[in-house]
Amino acid sequence: MNLYRITILSIGNEVLSGDTLNTNAAWLAARCVSLGALVVEQRTVPDHVPTIVEALADLRERCDMVITTGGLGPTHDDCTIAALIELFGDHLVLDEPTLAHLEQYAIERGRDPNSERLRSQALVPSTSQVLPNPLGTAPGLYFEPTTGAAVIVLPGVPREMKLIMEQSGFERIAAAMERRECDVVAERVLLTAGVPESELADRIEPIRRQLPSTVELAFLPSALSVRLRLRAVGKRAEVRRILDDAVSLLAPALGSAMLSDRDERLVDVLHRKCIAHGKTLAVAESCTGGMLGAEITSVPGSSSYFLGGLICYADAVKIHFGGVRPETLAQYGAVSQQTVEELARYVRAAYGSDIAVAISGIAGPSGGSDEKPVGTIWIALADERGVDARRFAFGTDRETNRVRACAAAMLMIIERLRACDG
Repeated sequence: MNLYRITILSIGNEVLSGDTLNTNAAWLAARCVSLGALVVEQRTVPDHVPTIVEALADLRERCDMVITTGGLGPTHDDCTIAALIELFGDHLVLDEPTLAHLEQYAIERGRDPNSERLRSQALVPSTSQVLPNPLGTAPGLYFEPTTGAAVIVLPGVPREMKLIMEQSGFERIAAAMERRECDVVAERVLLTAGVPESELADRIEPIRRQLPSTVELAFLPSALSVRLRLRAVGKRAEVRRILDDAVSLLAPALGSAMLSDRDERLVDVLHRKCIAHGKTLAVAESCTGGMLGAEITSVPGSSSYFLGGLICYADAVKIHFGGVRPETLAQYGAVSQQTVEELARYVRAAYGSDIAVAISGIAGPSGGSDEKPVGTIWIALADERGVDARRFAFGTDRETNRVRACAAAMLMIIERLRACDG
């Protein structure tokens, strides 16, 4: 296969030690794969010039492009540029457009535009092409030597790295793939929820055996959902057809468990459904402590349907702001069908929403009983049809219980909206 192979090199002591979570590599890998490239390796090295040089030299022998993140900046531990100078036998030159940007950047922030530390970032290797960084001071760089892999060099700040790649980096990868008439790695990702991974596997096993040998099927489970990734390699038009056929085979077996074939998250489906049906939403959260509202509002445009939420952790808040009667709490407890039903009804009326959901549970690790063990979660959905309350029994891990409660609440909303589709 004539694939375009990419490696990702993360540079920084803080990444290597775990002080900084390396989200850059995951984002870059996913985006490169979406272009049809093959990510063959990811590596992390410290801020140490000889180690960076060694890693770059090694990786450039086994791929078509190396993408580095981190180690750009004005401080003593930013040594990626020094490593590149050594690797390519290059020297530094002043890049005037970068200098102008840095001076304006400093003036806008009330800093000294003549600072040597700032101006030093306008010094770039002579053989590099500058990839402008509108959000920061360290520009990206692109090297395309006559031999060996090309190199894209990026700052480690995620928002800066992402913008540089969006504006300048991915187009270079796409152009290189087009020049070489590369095969592509193509994917379709199906989102399922509400059915365990093992049951999904049983459902689709007969179909899996009918898939072409060129199609790779992988299960990607999480506390929120189970995604099924279909992957094939070949010419773009050919693999698109192969994957479309594979989805058509799998969809009937997955049934209502399949929520999307667009590589969406559960919250993306919720977002799309609420907008399509013109329904507004409000939430009341106890054990999830605002996690559901945060997940919903993570999607741009959620203000078109999400009205707000109540975090009612304490019983007094459930009473005074959530409309739960004291006698309900006294008789049934905070984690009960009766409590979440009253919460959902009250919040729907108070916020004026079409739909409201209420969550209350025992997230753990303590607080459980024989009657209501840790992991017991009650969720109620209220709309014009009435109230639907369900009891869930998750596990003993606090964070997993909170995430799964949010997933269950979103799925209840999606199911109610899907019922409206007829």
